[in-house]
Amino acid sequence: MTDRFNFTQSLTCVACGDILADPITLSCGYTVCSHCFPVSSPTSVKKSVFRCPVPHCESATHLFGPELLADVTVTELTNILRKYLPNCSLPPSPCSEIDTTSNSTDFIATSVIPLLQCHSCTSPVVDPITTPCGHTYCRLCILQSKIDTDQCNTCYRPLPKFSNLLSQAPNHLISRLVKDFQLSGLLPCNTRETALLDSVHLQQNNVPLFISGKVILPGQSFRLPIYAPNHLRMFRDSLIPSSRYNGLCLAAVHRSRPQVAQFGTILQIIGVEHHKDAIIIDVVGVDRFKLDTHQEEDETTLVANFEILHEASIRQLSIEIPNSPSADDHLGLQKQHEQVSQYAVDLADTVLRFIQHLSQQSTMPAGVLHTQTAGLLGPLWFESMKALHGPMPSKLNPTAVCWWAAVVLPVAHTDLYLLLRTIPIIDRLELVISWMQNLQSQWERCRSSAIHAFSQVPQQL
Repeated sequence: MTDRFNFTQSLTCVACGDILADPITLSCGYTVCSHCFPVSSPTSVKKSVFRCPVPHCESATHLFGPELLADVTVTELTNILRKYLPNCSLPPSPCSEIDTTSNSTDFIATSVIPLLQCHSCTSPVVDPITTPCGHTYCRLCILQSKIDTDQCNTCYRPLPKFSNLLSQAPNHLISRLVKDFQLSGLLPCNTRETALLDSVHLQQNNVPLFISGKVILPGQSFRLPIYAPNHLRMFRDSLIPSSRYNGLCLAAVHRSRPQVAQFGTILQIIGVEHHKDAIIIDVVGVDRFKLDTHQEEDETTLVANFEILHEASIRQLSIEIPNSPSADDHLGLQKQHEQVSQYAVDLADTVLRFIQHLSQQSTMPAGVLHTQTAGLLGPLWFESMKALHGPMPSKLNPTAVCWWAAVVLPVAHTDLYLLLRTIPIIDRLELVISWMQNLQSQWERCRSSAIHAFSQVPQQL
């Protein structure tokens, strides 16, 4: 048993080196004895701030303070370990041996495996997350509970913030045991692909759609308030646990009437705020999709079949590739691919240079009208956009440049949807550049008119 599962070693405290006693699991994923925690920071005033007792912990901060409760699953595991170690009346040490007779190992295996189940779905836990109250769930299950009830399904205590659960490290001890049992053949070796938005297929069928009312682009962060009862019901019905994105998602289109939008964006939920009669969700766009068919089941339920337009699978030029290309065809296609890639980088560089031009500070004297009309938007706008949408991406990532520019520029709703439905990156970047040219032309006309009108006004001495 020890050779196959390293059971004793797995249940050893990484802080003190002894078998775990009253174990607690920290948000960094490590499990320690209760007497090894907390270690207060000498410079800390707040009780919730502590120095992690795990020597090799790389987490800069920890979510939980001294109110952590015992890890229920690990406590049960250590009880099993103590039962089958010799001299169990004494505190066991990591070098202690387990009786490895067939009956003992079989009993331990049948006792341990049920403990490695999610407290919500009761299947073997996947990407295990342990809450401050000590209960362990699959990551997708605990995120679903956070939205549904905002409390632990076992003890009904409040859960941490959605964003904290989303980024929390998995329980290393339970993850290791699950892997050991999978390698031994006692647990299935799979990642439990979700029924929708799985990590294998781009074609998705019978997916409930969420009507966002807004065109949200890939890479764009957005805050969606959901107040109306019908909209709340649609939100809950269209919430999708996804193994592809390792989180909860929405397949969102911006309109359903008079005609359903044929292109939409997969939105990953990164934050949730519960209010009395509303939910405010923070989302980020990840991939686009194109509808094949759709049907309206009732006034709040719209179901569709669609294809995820993953950037790696998009052909950037409308060219026919031979079924069995010769060596010369292969070299020609490779050269063409390199030329297209370089052209995309050049276009992205043009976009970034224009935005940098928009953000320049006027060099004209203060108090002169030209000061307000010399630049389009200015440095304050630029800093605000970076705070809202992240730093300016590199020209070497044309796709990111395209989406980032679209959300920071003052662009009409219809233009954003036109960009969303434009497939090749070259066409998208050229579309963004056409916006910039129109914006520049419009601003120059407005600036010229403003200066002319100002010059006609008699100046007061």
